[in-house]
Amino acid sequence: MVLVKGPPGSGKSTVVPFLLAAWADQPAMVAVPTRAAAISLAWYVNHRTRDGVYELPPDLHPDVYELAGGPRLILRGRVGYTVRGSHTLPYGMLDVHVAYVTTGILIQYILSQGLSEIFPIVDEVHLRQMEGDLAFALIVKEGRPFAVMSATMERVEERLARIARRFGYEIVEIELPAPQYPIRLIEWPVRFSTRVDQPARVVLQALRRYRQLKFQGTQVEVGADEIRIAHLGIPLHALIFMPGVREIEATVEALRAQFRNEVIPLYGAMAVSEQEAVVEKAADRSATRIFVSTELAGVSLTMNAGLVLDLGLVRRSEADTRGFVRLPVVPISQAEAAQRAGRAGRTAPGICIRCFRMAELREAARPPETQRTSPERIVLVGAALGLSVRELPLPDPPAREAVEEAVRLLRRLEALDPRGRITPRGYQILELGLPARLAIPLLVARAAGEAEEILDGLIAAVSLLAVGRPWRLPGYGPPPNREGDLNAALGALIRYMHRYTQDPSAAAEEARAQGFADRVLDEAAHIYLPDLRSRLRLLFAEEDGGWDRAIPEHIDERRLAGYLAAGFPDMVGLVDWKRRTLETPDVICWIGRDSGFWRAYEAERPPLAIALSGTFSAEGARIATAMIPVDPEDLIRLGVARVKERRTVRARGRTREEALLIWRGVERTMAVRLIMEAE
Repeated sequence: MVLVKGPPGSGKSTVVPFLLAAWADQPAMVAVPTRAAAISLAWYVNHRTRDGVYELPPDLHPDVYELAGGPRLILRGRVGYTVRGSHTLPYGMLDVHVAYVTTGILIQYILSQGLSEIFPIVDEVHLRQMEGDLAFALIVKEGRPFAVMSATMERVEERLARIARRFGYEIVEIELPAPQYPIRLIEWPVRFSTRVDQPARVVLQALRRYRQLKFQGTQVEVGADEIRIAHLGIPLHALIFMPGVREIEATVEALRAQFRNEVIPLYGAMAVSEQEAVVEKAADRSATRIFVSTELAGVSLTMNAGLVLDLGLVRRSEADTRGFVRLPVVPISQAEAAQRAGRAGRTAPGICIRCFRMAELREAARPPETQRTSPERIVLVGAALGLSVRELPLPDPPAREAVEEAVRLLRRLEALDPRGRITPRGYQILELGLPARLAIPLLVARAAGEAEEILDGLIAAVSLLAVGRPWRLPGYGPPPNREGDLNAALGALIRYMHRYTQDPSAAAEEARAQGFADRVLDEAAHIYLPDLRSRLRLLFAEEDGGWDRAIPEHIDERRLAGYLAAGFPDMVGLVDWKRRTLETPDVICWIGRDSGFWRAYEAERPPLAIALSGTFSAEGARIATAMIPVDPEDLIRLGVARVKERRTVRARGRTREEALLIWRGVERTMAVRLIMEAE
């Protein structure tokens, strides 16, 4: 195993992979955490290549040129990238020298092709992302030579080396020096709310406060309508770090209204073509541009930045008890703060303004994702290889209780069979890259050949569910009887998105006035909906376009109920609409449509429903804040439940049809609860 350590600008990602590929006499596959990083690195190398000769970056340390044998490299094949939804290289790695891919792509390649034809390299391992740790474990388990790279390797070096030695690896260390330019650090601690427009106001305040800055030839001048940043007359860019998409959009709008500089957003859910355009502009030095980015710009993105403005916040994934992944805004770690500041010293002396105190950051490094999110992806990948989670040499394995819970959920959703082997549905979930509960409704709807209108509504519904919190505010009752819970929420989401384009603050106030949680609508609209749309391009092979059709103004929520039940079978049960409670046994006795019990409800309110959010009462019944009626026939048609027995029952001189429904994937059954005839 090769441990490559080097600060930003050392050639770690743009030089070393070519040397390792030549040493191994195999194509190198470099796995980076984000699509933008893969695209940026491939673009940068190709931009400096002419007639098969790669001109190395001009500002490397002399020792790096000596290691490479000079300032130029003769390429042995093509250089490109492969990310979700786009690629510039053949899948078989024919005639390839170096391929930059996302870590998820490397894992898929290992599952389908193995490692015999490539030399794998896992970059930015200090981020402790689940897929990076998982890729490391898979490579070590297979016993193939490989490399790991990072700018801050010392925080994980000992742990990785100890695991590798246990599997018979020898450790080779390469430490790259870098002509890192000096950086002036300015701490301006300010407390502010993370509501939609507050981060944008802080940015404008910081720029007004520091109108003129000078540091070793680099000058920052904030004028009335233009920002000028240059080093010895050569323009540099400004880079502003934001936690998420909604903060980026509000900040971009505020900056465009104030300055005539080109203001460019960058976030993961952008289309590949848009990210490629950002990468090209980031490397250009003809004018000062303002880039407003999530943490993407802090990871393997070539940026000629002279000014970095860091709010010290990030959206970090966390798992809840339902198998969802939430993205709360939290403070960054000290290691992340150092790496962000380093973006200001890549090509010239730079300035970094921190809106926080470094000493107040509690975490020295980002905690491993394997210990703070659901390990269901680790379970599925292990099952695909016939391995349990215990058999994977992960640097920080997930807790046993979390693994057991993930296995139970995946069996319930039929992503694993009763013996723990992965199923075709499990492979589809891996390919789509979503939490199982959110992926299955989309997969089932696609398999059923549903119309585009239903799929559009389903995408919006899944976006609302992904937030993981009730969308109705406390104190507001259910919507009118003729309007279902989901329809009401979808209508609120559409109104919020339309109003947000005009006035974000007014959109939030109007949503709250109507009884809806604006934070839920905001996260659904600006985090989950764009991400789902980008993933749907994969599902429907729409690589060149986005899934940008509008959400239907109104849709029959019962059409969606069966598909949602496929991902939430444990949340389907017998409902009391007046008390808004729901009981969820594993076996339900359903009385046919001709019964008086069924007719006692209006057409919109049958006795079966899905509780999409809520709590449990002391008696064990779910007190639902959002429910959708569901037709038992849809559950049977889509395979969510199966009929154990149909029977004809005579009671009080009347005859009725009954069916015992058993949920698929249930390992144990509870006592059957009989439904009595309504008076």
